[in-house]
Amino acid sequence: MLVLPLFSGSCKNYPEYMSQVLTNTSPGLSNAWHPVLHVSDLGNEPVRVELLGEPWVVTRLNGDITAFLDKCPHRNARLSEGKVVNNSLQCPYHGWEFDGTGRCGFIPALGKDATIPPTAHLQARHVQVMYDHIWICVGTPACDILDVPEWTDSSLAHVWMPAVDLKASAAQFMDNFLDFGHFPFVHAGTFGSGEDEHIVDYEVQRSDNGYGFRVDYPHTIENNEDPLVKTGEHPLVQPRNMTYVYGAPFTTILRLELPLTGVVNAILTFVQPINDNHSRLYTVMLRNDCPTPELAQEAIDYEFAVLQEDIKIIDYLYDHKIPLEAGQAHTRADKNTIEFRRIMTKLLLTAKG
Repeated sequence: MLVLPLFSGSCKNYPEYMSQVLTNTSPGLSNAWHPVLHVSDLGNEPVRVELLGEPWVVTRLNGDITAFLDKCPHRNARLSEGKVVNNSLQCPYHGWEFDGTGRCGFIPALGKDATIPPTAHLQARHVQVMYDHIWICVGTPACDILDVPEWTDSSLAHVWMPAVDLKASAAQFMDNFLDFGHFPFVHAGTFGSGEDEHIVDYEVQRSDNGYGFRVDYPHTIENNEDPLVKTGEHPLVQPRNMTYVYGAPFTTILRLELPLTGVVNAILTFVQPINDNHSRLYTVMLRNDCPTPELAQEAIDYEFAVLQEDIKIIDYLYDHKIPLEAGQAHTRADKNTIEFRRIMTKLLLTAKG
């Protein structure tokens, strides 16, 4: 890991910054991995998803998951309205059949032995399954999906929250999630502690590949989840050790450890940039204090209340853009979200080849 220099109060320490604006359809996002579908939601028929402002068709063909632009090269029909025939995706309009590589192997109107024109084939996109979800990279991957060791920790139960649709960009949600200066204000109704308004200095450690970082930050919260608070055995305001590990473009794991109760709650979050006006949020809590469905549901309800406090802010921001240079003020308390902007600038530059 590399430690960033102290923030000086301007973006001049970050020469990679360019005059760019980040949206859900910025071209460089095509060179990153994005979640599009829970793997259990893909059966034997094609499914239409939206990513980066474009429609995509996700299908199982011959045992493999495939992704193509949801547009037949013949007359632009939705391939997602077709079906799987002979381990191929069949277009619903004229019956053209495409295998898992995107090759068109049969055009009924021409017969079985006809020569297939070179313009009849589809371009297969990169696909992988990670964290129970299907991920697509429509370009050339600039980096891997963030590795989360907690995912395979047998002491932590996987507590999934329902997917949530946002009227904000994926970057705006990630900017919010990485920021801890808003806790005493936005989250005053759940865990925000007024005693923790001042942000002390902290380090941002860059990952080796340049597309991620880590921040360790101990602070205090109002621990309304602790049942011993109601009995008076524990104070409401408690210490909490907080570790963010971020990976481009829109994935992070926030590990929360409460020394007083021994609770570990690692919140894995990733966001799907659907189009310029909408995103979809996927969240799983990896916790050591949810051995029963009832306790898991209590954790979900509490986390959803926290999320609703964030949504009241980010769904009504000025627009759905994040300026990557001018247009926003920054302070030393924003070092991690400034680093997020630097990384996204680097990713957007991959679109220029």
